[in-house]
Amino acid sequence: MKKQIITILLALVAMTGQAQTFTPIVEDSIDFVITGTTPSTEDSVVAFSLIPRGQKMKFPIRNGQFKVTGRLSRHTFFQIGDYAGNDLRFIIEETPTYINLATGEVSGSELQQRFIRCQMREREMDKAIESWWEDFSEDEKTRIIMMNNHDLPIQTTQDSANVKKFSYNIEKQVAVRIQNIRENADNIIPVVYLYEEAYSMSPELLNEFMREDAPYAHHPAMERPWRFYRGMKKQNAFIDKPYIDFEAEAPDGSKHRLSEYAGNGQYVLLDFWASWCGPCIASFPLMRQMHETYKDRGLRIIGISCDKDRTAWLNALDKHQLPWEALRSPSSKGNANDLYGAETIPTIILISPDGKIVSNELEGNALKAKLAEIFDKK
Repeated sequence: MKKQIITILLALVAMTGQAQTFTPIVEDSIDFVITGTTPSTEDSVVAFSLIPRGQKMKFPIRNGQFKVTGRLSRHTFFQIGDYAGNDLRFIIEETPTYINLATGEVSGSELQQRFIRCQMREREMDKAIESWWEDFSEDEKTRIIMMNNHDLPIQTTQDSANVKKFSYNIEKQVAVRIQNIRENADNIIPVVYLYEEAYSMSPELLNEFMREDAPYAHHPAMERPWRFYRGMKKQNAFIDKPYIDFEAEAPDGSKHRLSEYAGNGQYVLLDFWASWCGPCIASFPLMRQMHETYKDRGLRIIGISCDKDRTAWLNALDKHQLPWEALRSPSSKGNANDLYGAETIPTIILISPDGKIVSNELEGNALKAKLAEIFDKK
């Protein structure tokens, strides 16, 4: 089951400037030691640095005990697993750490202990959820996920119950991670959660957590969450303002401008995507549904690919046979994604018939509801 808000232009300018000059606090490299025990019958544990993911290393297990050593930057996030489902993450520090991978019993710094407690809280919840989830076949799991994402209709009362519990379990997982962030606002533990979860958080939560004065604000791994957050702010500043024109390439090599489509009496939906983006590809069934439902009622969808590799883009178009206009604006400074603050994809932006940006938060149910509201009203 495991995988905006600005009101004045001056604030936008200030935030954009900060995004361009992000200055991470890079800690000195230090030697570290993490020892522990595991019930695993494997002959080694696997260990690697996170955010970004480093090369995997193996350390022997002897009589249920292991010792992981190395040299990394202080406050690097690091993971150790025993191939038996007892993976835990650590924070690289000078203080030696002892861990029982199965129980979470830990000795070390207070920060390390707090981080392990956060993960054990998640582990206990995940175990309870998995005991329900594992009763389903792989096909049933896929079907429940698709119904939850509204890619398949709910047909029976059992379907409804399964989707409801699936959604509830996801909400519980998210709630625990949010709790872990809030309880550790005075240290760097929120970094790992914000790095992984920022893209799915509400604007209200991001406004709460993304603070320049937070102890975790300038950890090197925070560059990506900050980029996303400031892109979101930039997008929100565009709401109710005229669209920004740009030039992009069509599959036949010809050049086209957004102004050929937008502001000409129809709604224009920009779908920012790329051939390598799994969530983008997964959104195509819903986009096809929206295209079929509203193409004759005043909606024009334009896919804006940020693929640098033109061949990969053309191959993706051939594979998926998308029935709407396709353009490519390769990722770079001043391209379409940059102009619209689309730091993550998929990003969907809706432009009104008179050329004003209506919304930039349209995915799944939100997209269906917005288009239904617009066209049912018409």
